Amino acid sequence: MKLKTVDLSQNNQRKITLKSYGLTRILESWIDINVPVSTVWDALIDVESWEKWNSFIPMVEGNLEVGNTMKIKVIAPGLKEMNFEPTVYQIEAPRRISWGGGFLLFVYKGIHDFILEEIDSNTTRFRQIEKFQGPIVLLMKNMIQKTAVGYLNMNEEFKYFLEG
Repeated sequence: MKLKTVDLSQNNQRKITLKSYGLTRILESWIDINVPVSTVWDALIDVESWEKWNSFIPMVEGNLEVGNTMKIKVIAPGLKEMNFEPTVYQIEAPRRISWGGGFLLFVYKGIHDFILEEIDSNTTRFRQIEKFQGPIVLLMKNMIQKTAVGYLNMNEEFKYFLEG
């Protein structure tokens, strides 16, 4: 199967790509934040504070622990508000949070990773990677593109919140 990669970035400051192959679509976005990894991690795991800075996922409820089900509200630009209940799959402090879910396992499965990479002692690359899998992705082009804008907005809002 051939992998197709499209750059959806709107400029050099807004970085996001969409990779497609078969019944899989992968959105990958990143932004460099000028604060240490520990500061970014502390803000990321403080999900109750997301409403202060995050227009894309303004509501997160639940205990951020592996195996727990969270409740989140997603507001992608140009789409109706959506509510999800992702399961927390992995937490690697202070580097990664992975959550996701789906329905009828073969119809749709989504996995969202939040990844922190230390560029230097005062710079962190914040990455979001979402993997959409299943036959329904063939009908999700518009939703995935609007979700990409939501990720870009969230990344910029997180950077602004942390850098003040």
